[in-house]
Amino acid sequence: MLVNAAALLNPLIVEGDSVTYAALAQHMAVHNNWADLMLDGRSWLDKPHFPFWVTALSFELLGPSSFAYSLPGFLFHLMGGYFTYRIARLLFDRNTALLALLVFLSAYHVMYTSSAVKAEAFLTGTITGACYYWLRFDADAKWKYLVLGAAFSAMSVMTKGVFTLITITSGLVCMWLYLGQWRKLWSAKWLLAAVLTCLFMAPELMALYLQFDVNPQKNLLGQDQVSGIRFFLWDSQLGRFFKSGVPSTGESSPLYFVHVFLWAFMPWVLAFVAALVDGARRFAVVDKPERAKLVFLVAAFFTTFTVFSAAEFQLDYYTVILYPFAAILCGQYLQRWLSQAGGRGPLVAMQALTTLLIVGFAVGMAIYVERSNLLLIVLVPLALMLAGAMRCGIPHSARAVVVYPVLAVCILYAFVGSMTFTAQQAYGVAYNVSKLLPPSPLPIVMYRVDEITPRELALYRGLPCCLAANAPSQLPGPGSRYLLVIKAEHMDAVRDFLGNNKTLAEGEWIDHKTGLLPRMLRMAKGDEPLEKFRIVEVGV
Repeated sequence: MLVNAAALLNPLIVEGDSVTYAALAQHMAVHNNWADLMLDGRSWLDKPHFPFWVTALSFELLGPSSFAYSLPGFLFHLMGGYFTYRIARLLFDRNTALLALLVFLSAYHVMYTSSAVKAEAFLTGTITGACYYWLRFDADAKWKYLVLGAAFSAMSVMTKGVFTLITITSGLVCMWLYLGQWRKLWSAKWLLAAVLTCLFMAPELMALYLQFDVNPQKNLLGQDQVSGIRFFLWDSQLGRFFKSGVPSTGESSPLYFVHVFLWAFMPWVLAFVAALVDGARRFAVVDKPERAKLVFLVAAFFTTFTVFSAAEFQLDYYTVILYPFAAILCGQYLQRWLSQAGGRGPLVAMQALTTLLIVGFAVGMAIYVERSNLLLIVLVPLALMLAGAMRCGIPHSARAVVVYPVLAVCILYAFVGSMTFTAQQAYGVAYNVSKLLPPSPLPIVMYRVDEITPRELALYRGLPCCLAANAPSQLPGPGSRYLLVIKAEHMDAVRDFLGNNKTLAEGEWIDHKTGLLPRMLRMAKGDEPLEKFRIVEVGV
């Protein structure tokens, strides 16, 4: 948790989507408009409101900053860990729950998502909370469980859409069918739960109605007469599965998320496979209530995993919401493994190999980017942690299976995070320009840069920043005073539109700073081409 929380101290927002989400929340907080989602002065219709409401509240309390943006998502990430523990404790025992919590918090993509702060950081907290309280409500129909289950379900829907109800309900429904309790599907108790969940979704529906449905003249997605409520309940959901109404990521593959899982759930992938094999072997010998628990966890994971794999719209971070269930399966298996006397060799070997591969990957990247100093900074505190673990009397096999993989993924996460931060601190346009701009109330205009860059600069600066995307005619008119951020190669094209001006600062940076790992490695090594920028005061 401490390694993961260190990302909160990063003064940069490194993800392009995160910058966009921060800009949406910043507009809410600055203009005190909690109904409309506005981006670059235009209505925005894609994600529901809930994460932006929470982030805007953070901005209200702490002021716009990278920390204020990241904190809510990180807290929901911790909430996901808390409810992962509570579900595992409810189904099994305390030791299983602690191991499940450790697996969840140390899964690589879960750690990364909590710092990048996409919708999945909020979803892990709300979906696991809903699952926990619905399990309690299923066993004991108390009002407390009903209200909290409906509230968390509504929050998850108001974060990503109604498809999240598949993840929340699939485990319960499959468990009922296995136990022959199919009548619960239309019982008054659960119909009341559905009605209350819909009632708690009212703030989202009202906000969409006020922004879009009562303003049919707005043109969005290339069409007018757009219904925000229809988009939220139907188009945004089926569109992502059948390429209807939203952009496509390209060709999909039924094995895409299998490939993703192999690295995203490090260092527990092999332990998860072993847990499934062990569960299948034991299914016939344990009693029916124990089998029902396994059905719940497997169904909660694989139902949504299968839906994602069949979809036409596929992004690697989608499956993060399923990792709490995978973590509980791993925790239950690891608890049994730690308590048994023999048969330890295969898992020790698998986890040792995983540890070596992860550490080797981190070392290899450090050598490639010639940043051994960063790796050293990471390794020293983790070596102290390792020494502490060795002095705690933990058996060697347990260290090999549990402790070493956790330390290895911490090394990898900390190194990648440090490498990305130092590279983008050195070469990111928005961050470097924000430090060089004078303390002036003059408006800021950026000319022909990536559309994400002005949004990021506005967050660091705390003031609006406009984009002149294509032509000099989009710049403010003659006689206007403003600060212009422009690539040196474009100065000749706009010189006649500027009038009196003076250059305040210049530097060589990278406009579009995000990308896949190979580009991040080139950027960290200094091999990525730089562009020369100037900061110009216009209308002197």
